Amino acid sequence: MTNELPCGALQQRTASAALLSYAVTPDVLLAAQPQPEDWAKLVEAGYTTVINLRSDPERSAIEQRNAEAAGLRYFHRPWPAYELEREHVDELAELIEAPDAGRVIFHCRSATRVGLMWLLYRQLHHGWSREQAEAELRAAGYDDEALETFGFCADDYFERAREHVT
Repeated sequence: MTNELPCGALQQRTASAALLSYAVTPDVLLAAQPQPEDWAKLVEAGYTTVINLRSDPERSAIEQRNAEAAGLRYFHRPWPAYELEREHVDELAELIEAPDAGRVIFHCRSATRVGLMWLLYRQLHHGWSREQAEAELRAAGYDDEALETFGFCADDYFERAREHVT
């Protein structure tokens, strides 16, 4: 007797899993990797723009075709998981704040890097304190472990960038 699920059962369970996502504002959804069937659902929910942080260009090309076929605008920005720079956060701000951005799905593989980027965006572009930015992420559903990771990475960013915010 084993504890392993038969491949078919695992595939079915994975295919029916909901998209891991966190609505930080009415217009911005931080998410893990969407599946092909998610694009139409996101369009139905009123989303218009995708920002993908995944680094794989082949996967991104396929995703771009699927997202655009569903009617979404698509941006691939393979920003690093570590050693983020100010220009990455500034470009995120430009994309999100563009007049034609509409409702945005901002995703990476696990919704971790996008959470960190959102925390830095709020601090650097809105003047929020770390506590305010973390409270927004917590209200959207991120847990203590995720926030601890974001804090560690944000500290690293600010140490390297020599920028000081509260």
